[in-house]
Amino acid sequence: MERETRAKEKARRTLLVFGLIFAFFIVATNRSIQSRSSAGDPIKEVSYEKLGVDFYDIEFVDVTHGWMGGKGGLLFKTKDGGKTWRKLDSGTDDAIFSFSFLDKNTGWGVGQWGLILSSTDGGKTWTRQDSPVKEHLFCVKFTDKLHGVAVGDWGKIIFTEDGGQNWFDVSLQEDIILYDIDFVSGNEGWIAAETGVLFHTTDGGRSWKRLELGHGKTFFGISFDRNGNGVAVGMEGAVCYTSDGGKNWKLQRGAESTLFNVVLENGRGLAVGDMASIYETKDGGQSWKVIEPPLNMRQNWFQCLERLSENKYIIAGGGGSVLFIEDSQNQRPPVEPVV
Repeated sequence: MERETRAKEKARRTLLVFGLIFAFFIVATNRSIQSRSSAGDPIKEVSYEKLGVDFYDIEFVDVTHGWMGGKGGLLFKTKDGGKTWRKLDSGTDDAIFSFSFLDKNTGWGVGQWGLILSSTDGGKTWTRQDSPVKEHLFCVKFTDKLHGVAVGDWGKIIFTEDGGQNWFDVSLQEDIILYDIDFVSGNEGWIAAETGVLFHTTDGGRSWKRLELGHGKTFFGISFDRNGNGVAVGMEGAVCYTSDGGKNWKLQRGAESTLFNVVLENGRGLAVGDMASIYETKDGGQSWKVIEPPLNMRQNWFQCLERLSENKYIIAGGGGSVLFIEDSQNQRPPVEPVV
């Protein structure tokens, strides 16, 4: 039964990861709706674009500069907070699954068949770095310009201490898919994995301790804030949260559908997933409320999620669905128009 469940999850991930993408220069079309997370809660303003492109990851370094990537090495950049996106040349035909940018210029991307790319000019040009693995890499995280970790299929974990000039293979000796990474400091980090497993490092990614917390429910995304709150989300709405930096975890079903990504800051955050799922937490992941997506997006999946500023997020995923969400209860201005 366990092998069958893992096989189904691998097949599901493959369908999500290898969706068809065609795009060049994109100018977004704006729409807006108002949605209540539940009866009596403050109105949330939701602004969305329809780009007609599937996306796997999105990364912003401030409220204006961001990148999105996908199949066939397709890469897009925005300098205006996602109002417009321009296609860049990544120099590869391999899918790009994840980015890690430290500033407007310095970043890395990883993807299909062990792909590792680096850029020092904001993505205008990319250099391929030598990878010690050939399996797909689903996530990369750098804590500074020298130290980074990437993880992926078949338990692959690689790390660098020189900005990617050299990558070292410290892969696990088991067939397990590693989906997401979050570092809470230069030394301490976490990996979200299939079959309800998390991995924890306290030495910058050189070694990892296994924690079985999800009762077989795959975790696709993980996020910690600076106050010791952490959330892992995954299959069939599984949510595992901690309020003491990972010493103790509690598993619950926080959503009605599978969740692919989560962002947490100061106990507040969003989780997104299958069937255009958007859930909000205000208590470090202990409870979740639904934010309804636009009607014409409810058959799409959301995998990309980034926090732009306090209570403001950008979401992207299947079918080119890109949404901007801002919590209006703090009397902030509405979402700016998209041109």
